[in-house]
Amino acid sequence: MINYWATPNMGKMHMMQLIEINQKSYTKNKYPYYIYKQWHDPNDYSTRIEKSYVLRQGQSNIETAIKTKTTFGEKVKHNGGELHAYLWEVAKSKTDSVKLHSNTSEEGGDLMERYFGNVRDRKPPDELIKDKDPVEVFFTDKWFTLLQEKFPVSPSTNYLGTFLQPYLKDNTECIIPLVEELCDVDFIFDPYIIMGRQMLGTPTKTLSDLSDQEKYVIDIYRSRKNIIPYKEDLIDCFASKLKRYSNKHAYHKYKTEDASVLYKLDRNLLWIYLDTVVQQVRRIERYFKHNNIEAYYFNMDRDGYKDTFGFEKDELPRTQTHPGNYPQRELYETIAKEYVMMRNMKDMRRRGRVYDRL
Repeated sequence: MINYWATPNMGKMHMMQLIEINQKSYTKNKYPYYIYKQWHDPNDYSTRIEKSYVLRQGQSNIETAIKTKTTFGEKVKHNGGELHAYLWEVAKSKTDSVKLHSNTSEEGGDLMERYFGNVRDRKPPDELIKDKDPVEVFFTDKWFTLLQEKFPVSPSTNYLGTFLQPYLKDNTECIIPLVEELCDVDFIFDPYIIMGRQMLGTPTKTLSDLSDQEKYVIDIYRSRKNIIPYKEDLIDCFASKLKRYSNKHAYHKYKTEDASVLYKLDRNLLWIYLDTVVQQVRRIERYFKHNNIEAYYFNMDRDGYKDTFGFEKDELPRTQTHPGNYPQRELYETIAKEYVMMRNMKDMRRRGRVYDRL
């Protein structure tokens, strides 16, 4: 049993695809609104079962809802009915569908935004949701056929907030009765969520400020293999992070979140962002040391998935969910090189502090 202590955009989608191919189970979350578990249908390789733990607005008890999904690499089941024009374009595209749906290609992000708007404002059309229970619409199979026709993507977190409570943010005690169930999986992503934390080490909750819930979960985690992924290729790592750059404060001030534009307007914003990327990895390392958790490192550029995670099948190229080539890549690599030289960075793990002092 493995905990994957990844910071944002550090191989979780690649891992989820390998987990599905190898018929393993995992727990993940959509912060701050819900946690979900996913496992294989024992009678049908092509089907995954997903159980979500949601707390409705105005309610005090978490309820669960179950839906099915198609196993990665298998033909998607449409169950008849019309398909949204977006799905037809995805089917015709020469770009890998994984990159399209995950927004790791320029085309994928543009395509989703053209049909469904900005990711922060994405909500279903009234004709889909009218007179229906949104939990049934998005967390069960009841309205799957209609979803494929009207809104075959995930709604924004802003929309989820119209009918769900953000219990992962402000009511984490709700998780306590579910701890054993949530941990009874092969893989846990973002393990700190089950402990009742948003991230490790924040201004309002230090690494040594442990709740009873957190102490209890840590005891469970010590019996699991705890893996910290990192990138040896710092230029590639930081360039990819710049492609995914998002900062609502920068948007309010400059009306853009495009790192290539912000580099000209206020590059210090980018330096702070990349500092945070590195500090997040090191914060996890400090947390492990403070709480006597043994760390296993996974070099995303060289280490094997079979050896590290015990997968029997590892048929995906290492670059499966990598952004690949895109218009700003050369510029982002130039920015990344400037940052690495400026910080004298040799290693994003704690051992690199002797050089960069972060």
